[in-house]
Amino acid sequence: MEVPLISMEQLLPFATAGEIIAKKNQSVVSVAPGATVLAAMQSMEQAHIGFLVVLDDDKLAGVLSERDCARKVVLGQRSAQDVAVREIMTAQVVTVTPEQKIPVCITLMHEKGIRHLPVMRGGRVVGVLSVRDLMAALIERHERLLRRLGEERLTLMYPDPSSY
Repeated sequence: MEVPLISMEQLLPFATAGEIIAKKNQSVVSVAPGATVLAAMQSMEQAHIGFLVVLDDDKLAGVLSERDCARKVVLGQRSAQDVAVREIMTAQVVTVTPEQKIPVCITLMHEKGIRHLPVMRGGRVVGVLSVRDLMAALIERHERLLRRLGEERLTLMYPDPSSY
């Protein structure tokens, strides 16, 4: 009797963006396009994050990172209290839906050279994934796979004697 081949995805499916967001249990921190960069940086500092979504009437208008602030304001010798977020935000934003699985998210981030990925449902931002979030989810999945494969190996080595 042939044993059917099972893929790793069948054995333990990848988590979705929505599952990772739900596990983070963290609200979306946002800023308005007209806010000052100083106010945006203060919001990041208070929330202990380095990335904000820019919302205009609850619609995604762009994103802003600490790197944007450093490169476009500090290195440009501009004043963070005089520059509006809309002047330095990234307006062309790559997003995913909650149904997207980890490999799709990682591939998008790699191809686009980005470190954060807003998750959108019905035109609204429901969360933000970071490279760190995705790496943690991959590590957790790999650990679970290794445990499961180890259990299956033991089952093959020491079959249940009552099955004979």
